[in-house]
Amino acid sequence: MAPKRTLGRHSFFDAPALLAFLEDGLGPGKRDTAERHRRTIQEAAVAAADRGSGTLDLSVAAVPNLPAFARERLPEAFALLTSSVDSVATSGDGTTAKFVVKLQDGHRVESVLMRHDGGRNTLCVSSQVGCKMGCTFCATGTLGELGNLTSGEILEQVAHARRFAAAKGNGETDAVAFRAAEASAAVTNVVFMGMGEPLNNYDAVCASLGLLSDARGFAVAPSRVTVSTVGVVPKMLALARDSPEVRLALSLHAPNQALREKIVPTATAYPLPKIMAALDAYLAAGTRARTRAMIEYCVLGGVNDEEAHAFELGELLRGRDVIVNLIPFNPTDTPMGHTPPTREAVQAMAAVLAGPPFGLRTTVRKEMGQDIAGACGQLALDAGGAKRAGGAGGDLEDLAGSAGNGFARAKTVADKKLKKGSVVNGRVAFASSDVQTNKSRTTSVQTMSSAAPRRATDVTKKK
Repeated sequence: MAPKRTLGRHSFFDAPALLAFLEDGLGPGKRDTAERHRRTIQEAAVAAADRGSGTLDLSVAAVPNLPAFARERLPEAFALLTSSVDSVATSGDGTTAKFVVKLQDGHRVESVLMRHDGGRNTLCVSSQVGCKMGCTFCATGTLGELGNLTSGEILEQVAHARRFAAAKGNGETDAVAFRAAEASAAVTNVVFMGMGEPLNNYDAVCASLGLLSDARGFAVAPSRVTVSTVGVVPKMLALARDSPEVRLALSLHAPNQALREKIVPTATAYPLPKIMAALDAYLAAGTRARTRAMIEYCVLGGVNDEEAHAFELGELLRGRDVIVNLIPFNPTDTPMGHTPPTREAVQAMAAVLAGPPFGLRTTVRKEMGQDIAGACGQLALDAGGAKRAGGAGGDLEDLAGSAGNGFARAKTVADKKLKKGSVVNGRVAFASSDVQTNKSRTTSVQTMSSAAPRRATDVTKKK
């Protein structure tokens, strides 16, 4: 269990705390009334935050029909924002902004806002201070588990990002130029892939999903929200029941139990067969609005990057409606000292997974913000808040089809099994950084063939 944190006022974005306050003031049997007032207050809070306000106006004119006790006592117990943005770093190519967010008890977490083609802006949020899962390639795991975020603190990361992007759009701050000038369009997708294991803070994560997806709140559709987990089986099953339309990303990183325990030490708690059964339950629970799941696989040089690993992974995932996302390792200061894989090794793995007999949709992660320590596995702050590394990955939820463009821009495969310009089973898509030198840059668009150039989405729809 995460250490208990000592907090002062609640965030107006913390739905459970706000509902409890209203129910207590209204008395027994008034839950429906309390829920109605909660939605009204939180709608006003989102609007106030988007305007850049520091407080929430609870006057009769601003929030009508609010009970007198709530109007009087809410400002003492709640604040519009309990956290603040300590610093913002922007990438050299202007696509990525990393926020260091200072919480009210002095802890700091990081979130990353990434701009993608087509006007999609993905925010990677943290759910915990630190993490206890101990993945050997992840900088956050070196901190240990220092505490859980409240649902309000999770959503304040969204509020901060929206304010930041909207202010830039209005020319009020010197920051990265996102296309969306208005806060309501500044964050279109959210991934729980920042600091922490989201399912170890299950209640707060689930509580945040309500206002996050509420049309009167932050209005991010459930199909544009992705929750990542290293494989906390009981909570995977609960998520399939409680939030079946939210997308799941399973951080697998190995095709067998023995290797997985070396990469993810806590894997001993949940054997691979149980994790795969939980994945199947998730896949069975969703509708066509949320079909496939993501399988995240951090490729570590000399550890899990051989073609034999790819064949084993293909067998493990055979027949499942998933997209495999290969993530070339980003250097961090973790004690294990992992090294990035070669580009050829990653290409060979992708070719195996996408080709017969597996035919799995396979992508290579496009890294963004590596020059500001904002790439996958690099997020970490020490206990005092000083930067150690920092991160989030590419547009994973869009790879799962949530924004109409099932894959990022594609790159053709070229290795000893494939001639240049060919496509394995029509399903390999590369949107990559330079794996060997780890330069944060996006490759230019390359056509599937010189005679008939097509976007990756055009190809993958034809099975």
